Amino acid sequence: MKNEIYYTVEKIRKSQQGYTLHISSSMGTKFEMLLSNEQYERFDIDEGERIDDEHFLKIREEMLFDNARRHAFTILSYGDNNKKTLVNKLMQRGYARELSENVAIYMEHRGYIDEKKQMGIQLEGCLRKKYGQMKIAEELMVKGFKREDVMEFLKTALKGVNFGENCAYIISQKYNPLPKEKDEVGKMMASLMRYGYSINDIKAGIRIFAEGEKNGN
Repeated sequence: MKNEIYYTVEKIRKSQQGYTLHISSSMGTKFEMLLSNEQYERFDIDEGERIDDEHFLKIREEMLFDNARRHAFTILSYGDNNKKTLVNKLMQRGYARELSENVAIYMEHRGYIDEKKQMGIQLEGCLRKKYGQMKIAEELMVKGFKREDVMEFLKTALKGVNFGENCAYIISQKYNPLPKEKDEVGKMMASLMRYGYSINDIKAGIRIFAEGEKNGN
């Protein structure tokens, strides 16, 4: 075909990094492409070979995915990353967003990323700090977890947590005795809301704290 685009492998040079292909296109451009040993064997490319445009793009797509996947394994070997942080780190290394997101999904599906486990670890830390539900959700989202995933996770994970009691603990540590002046009460309420407690949780916390004081606990 008159407008057919093809690529010719002019030379193949082996190195410690793999195989460097010196390529010229029918459009007159020349460039190099580095393949790993595994990629070179899988693609089965010979010196002097002519590759049509569709085949070349497929090779390039697979090569980029392989390279991004290897980088992902390296990133994950240094510590836990959720999908969002892995995507950001891959993009920092020059990979396109779509490719980075596909690699992150690949790693999750194969068990290399376990976001529920990661959120569970973060949740334990938040509960030790006696955060309310809204603050916990905020902290998880700050760590890069998606809002819908966080909300779905917390539906189950927070069952059995008594936020009224947790709020009462904060009150006992910071507001003992309870303030009586309107301005001071307002400041206490605002502070407890910053901890992530709802108005209902705060009212329950005040009641639990007051009952404990009454009973001498």
